[in-house]
Amino acid sequence: MMVRPEPTVFVIDDDASVRKSLSRLLRSAGYTTETFASAQEFLGRDHYNGIGCLLLDVQMPGLSGMGLQKELNRADYHMPIIFITGHGDIPWASKL
Repeated sequence: MMVRPEPTVFVIDDDASVRKSLSRLLRSAGYTTETFASAQEFLGRDHYNGIGCLLLDVQMPGLSGMGLQKELNRADYHMPIIFITGHGDIPWASKL
């Protein structure tokens, strides 16, 4: 019998306090979480074939959240993405 991984929310944010608080909030609601300090760190993880989504910061040093989305699209890695940012505005959001 094949064991399927738990549905997982992947939190990717360069701010440690944001990662920690989002992970705690999601776990308190019953979600399994994995946290990553950068897009590069997430890309270094084994490919995830289960049910899940990314909670992804838009502005990070190195590869940005938008850059990670492009990389995942190129790699044919399909997972819903919820973008978060402390620096957005309406004109920026309309480009998504």
